[in-house]
Amino acid sequence: MNMRDNKKNILEKPFEYFIINNRRYLGSKTKILEFIQNSIDKHIKKYDSFLDIFSGTGVVANHFNKKNIKIITNDMLFSNYIIHYAFFSDDIYDEIRVLELLDYLNNLIPTDNYFSESFGDKFFSLEVSRKIGAIREEIEKVTSKITKREKYILITSLIYSIDKIANTCGHYDAFKKTSIMQNDFKLKPLSIDNESNVNNIILNADANKIIADIEEVDILYLDPPYNSRQYISAYHLIENLAKWDKPEVEGVASKMVNRKEYNSDYCLKTAINAFGDLINKAKAKYIILSYSDMAKKGNDRSNARMSDAEIIDILEKKGKVFVESIKHKPFSTGKTNLSIHNERLFICQTY
Repeated sequence: MNMRDNKKNILEKPFEYFIINNRRYLGSKTKILEFIQNSIDKHIKKYDSFLDIFSGTGVVANHFNKKNIKIITNDMLFSNYIIHYAFFSDDIYDEIRVLELLDYLNNLIPTDNYFSESFGDKFFSLEVSRKIGAIREEIEKVTSKITKREKYILITSLIYSIDKIANTCGHYDAFKKTSIMQNDFKLKPLSIDNESNVNNIILNADANKIIADIEEVDILYLDPPYNSRQYISAYHLIENLAKWDKPEVEGVASKMVNRKEYNSDYCLKTAINAFGDLINKAKAKYIILSYSDMAKKGNDRSNARMSDAEIIDILEKKGKVFVESIKHKPFSTGKTNLSIHNERLFICQTY
């Protein structure tokens, strides 16, 4: 790989940066961060640790990521783990090397590859798909020459870059068949607040399988899936790109054949059992559950898997429960139009 070894020129280039909330994602809490913060300020006076065990994009953890607050993130999807590691880890990385690599990757001349063969002229044009695959393959080739965090920063930049032009409504369950595809994208560096990343922990596991092993925290924040829509089906392409195992894919949307291992119990009719198990094992002074009041508002797939009565019954066995609510129109797959919708926080002060 022949990169320009001119650090002065690299640094003098004007850069745009990706911030962590520059991503479309089902159930994203970006628009209600102030509500979450105000609710916590109302009920919790002091806290030094914050466990976001269904972190998703990581925007909630990012909001609470301060020098004096230890955050722990976790998500079942490896793609989200990569993003959390890029933004929240305190592992060192060479910013100049990252900028040089981004510049190099942006100028690759692509050919046909696994990604273009799987997703070309679906979620992206064939030309763009070739470039995406070529960049991801090149990142893998330079893995031995860069740090883990540098690699994850590059992959995160790729994920955020293609999200801007994906031929979708923001997920990969299906693609738009009539829209005009964009034919270009550009990798950009990440806006990382390294000074806030002090002793953070980044995990990639099933929340119920690790909760008992996590030390007591001041705040346990829960934002599990609400309905039957499995996140692996919505973000299979991103997960495929992140892992780069090049699995066999199937169907019109080219979903990974073996993806059931990523399925969440919180999307099943027995979700309340998983929730009860998690709460029973949790060690936290305060437990906060963010949960939609979908009830019977949408189609069957969109309806909430746990009722308010069930949630409160489980939480009251753990401590005193308060409920805060705000009107909020969530990002959806486009099939459910909600004019009146509330996002709630169930706040439990444990015994």
